[in-house]
Amino acid sequence: MLAERGDYATATSSASSKLIHGGLRYLESYEFGLVRHSLVERHQLSRTAPHLVRPLEFMIPVTAHQRRPAWLVYLGLKLYDALAWRKNIGPSGRLSAARIAKLPLLRKHGLKSVLHYYDCQTDDSRLVLALLLDARQRGADIGNYRDVSSIAGLKDGYRVAFSENGARRTVDALFVVNAAGPWVNSVNRLCDAPPPERAMRLVRGSHIVLAMPLSGQQSAYTLQNSDGRVVFTLPWLNNRYLVIGTTDAPHHGDASTAVCSDEERDYLLEIYNRYFEHPGGPADASQVISNWSGVRALVDDGDDNPSKVSRSASYSHRAQGTGGFISVYGGKLTTHRILAEHVMTQLARLGAQIAPDWTRDAPLFGGRFNREELLDLAAAGPDTLTEVTRRRWVFTYGDQTEQLYSAIEANPSLLREIAPGISEAELIHARTMEDARSADDFLNRRTKLFIELTPAQHKKIAGWFGN
Repeated sequence: MLAERGDYATATSSASSKLIHGGLRYLESYEFGLVRHSLVERHQLSRTAPHLVRPLEFMIPVTAHQRRPAWLVYLGLKLYDALAWRKNIGPSGRLSAARIAKLPLLRKHGLKSVLHYYDCQTDDSRLVLALLLDARQRGADIGNYRDVSSIAGLKDGYRVAFSENGARRTVDALFVVNAAGPWVNSVNRLCDAPPPERAMRLVRGSHIVLAMPLSGQQSAYTLQNSDGRVVFTLPWLNNRYLVIGTTDAPHHGDASTAVCSDEERDYLLEIYNRYFEHPGGPADASQVISNWSGVRALVDDGDDNPSKVSRSASYSHRAQGTGGFISVYGGKLTTHRILAEHVMTQLARLGAQIAPDWTRDAPLFGGRFNREELLDLAAAGPDTLTEVTRRRWVFTYGDQTEQLYSAIEANPSLLREIAPGISEAELIHARTMEDARSADDFLNRRTKLFIELTPAQHKKIAGWFGN
């Protein structure tokens, strides 16, 4: 059973850089094992969730005054390729002068070289949802808006109390896994016999979004800053928007209060403007059309620099009779599957009967078709849907798009649009199949349509959900 306090992926898991990547910068802190595992998982996710994970080319401009010279970055990229080995997406390298000259908007003054490499982009909240719906399909009890209030030790295992739909429920569980991210220690304290707590470092990562300054811009950039950090610029939502991030700022207080500060916004704009000639003059705060901020829960290793704190996960556990309690600290979206395997190993040590590992090659929910087959599915969809909607559906719902097509064929009235591009068929699917309960659930986490709609159109979706 999953008890999720809010909506699925409502916090950190929907506020990431939306990348499935090896973590190039972790090579500087010699975390070769983490990078290797991440690169292998990047390859696997591109195969098991092709509707949600796509390859993306990254450029690294190198100027004369950066702390990392071109030759050092080049060696790092080759090590990155070597750690991926046969799981690599494409080789890194150095761009020719002719190709550099064609890079749009990139400032050429002082530019020494441009290197390139590959990673992957994802829809983070949809990836979480695909994992959960896959678990439900295999028999798991998955539920959002289940707020756990107590975890009481029994002779064997625990009695967990939570609220759901306004009612209080209890369930007896032999084992409890606390994977609450920034709230891991808060959940520990709900238990009358928790495992030992670990000191945590909460680090806020913020992103800003601009309208894509130049149509056709498809490459991402990894920008080196003078403070040693790197910042990404990422094409987003069919290259209509540009995401800039992330920051690494210490966060104090409840992780749910995380917002992108003016200082973080200006920090990201300053780096962007230093590297790019934004049309019409430097980009400023008035051109930021959206932003988000999430809190990473990292194990505090005493390092003063948040960027250097390890992203590797750690675990603590406590036996309770023949059952037990496990808490998970830290971790990365890219390596979530390996993290889960480590949890299963911990459960086995506590006495749980665990089946052999099977998840590595299993397609996630919606992931039966490769990207070419998904494009074919979009082309084969009903003409009553626009091409834009059909393409959005296949790279949101994957093979489940067939279910949406069937619903429309059986009842054409479901094509009625509640807001531009959003049919009643899609909203019913989100509510009945994906547990969406509000406009926020649908527009921010089942899709990313929040950025496309006017406030009046948002209200129409909210009205459909009745909230």
